[in-house]
Amino acid sequence: MVNHSIINVAWCTDANYLEYVATSMISVKMNNLYQKLAFYVFVYDVNNDDIEKLKSTCDNVQVIKIEKEAIEKYSSDFAIKHLNRSTYMRLAVPRLLQGKVDNFIYLDADTLCFDDISDINNVDISEVICAVSHDSLDIEDDKHAKRLGLKTKHYFNAGFLYINVNNWIENDVENKANTVLFEKGNTLPYFDQDALNIAMDGQVRFIDNQWNFLFNWFTEEQKETFFYHADTTPKIVHFTGGRKPWYREHTGLAQQLYAFYHHFTPWRNAPLRSYAPRMRPTDYRVYARQHARKGHYLAAAGWYIKYLQSKLRK
Repeated sequence: MVNHSIINVAWCTDANYLEYVATSMISVKMNNLYQKLAFYVFVYDVNNDDIEKLKSTCDNVQVIKIEKEAIEKYSSDFAIKHLNRSTYMRLAVPRLLQGKVDNFIYLDADTLCFDDISDINNVDISEVICAVSHDSLDIEDDKHAKRLGLKTKHYFNAGFLYINVNNWIENDVENKANTVLFEKGNTLPYFDQDALNIAMDGQVRFIDNQWNFLFNWFTEEQKETFFYHADTTPKIVHFTGGRKPWYREHTGLAQQLYAFYHHFTPWRNAPLRSYAPRMRPTDYRVYARQHARKGHYLAAAGWYIKYLQSKLRK
């Protein structure tokens, strides 16, 4: 039998997200120094040098390659081929871990851990496929559950999943989710997350949002202060959306915390990347407002001018 005192944590990535996975991993390790941990990273299109670099991030890191054919099958569908296909790797992870672990936490690369996670061993998932957290704070009016017609009336965010491996396999979740993707992927705005909600409808356990707290749920003031309140700091913060803390334009507490954990990875000397090539008009406006709230009016004006220019180009 697996030793349940060990908490297994898994991530999936291609070559583009290696340092972000390493940073997420370090945040888990540093907040759980006295907890036995085992880390599994599933990679696609990553060279051997970078695999060794990733392994050196922490003790007990196993890196497992996903076969090229297993990922490239998603490129055959016109509706989903434009996405980063590594997002679909998580569908296969329970199958690949069967026989090695009984259960594990899956995390997206854009997550940071800020607290002890040993309580996960007290979460009973023996009768469900996995434990999940809501995708919205308004759980009484879950628009995504209504959109998909879920019988549970609740929709989860798939950036955190605490998975019962055998139940996942027995319920054929991987194939069910893939069937949904290939049959109606062009109607699903959140692709594999929508597919997983459909495939596991009624067979998940919702747990506290502290396990997968979406950063945008914080008010603007909380975004700059949440870390200083230990009694309310979430266990895991999920930086959904395009404006990630690893982009140099996204200044503030989130970026500082990301940079702290990043410093302890093998990518510590890699500079923050620029978000400029990915920016949309709404991003310029958000940055303008953020700087204005902080009293940085010159910087705010610069961002707002860029916003106006981007709108005029349209």
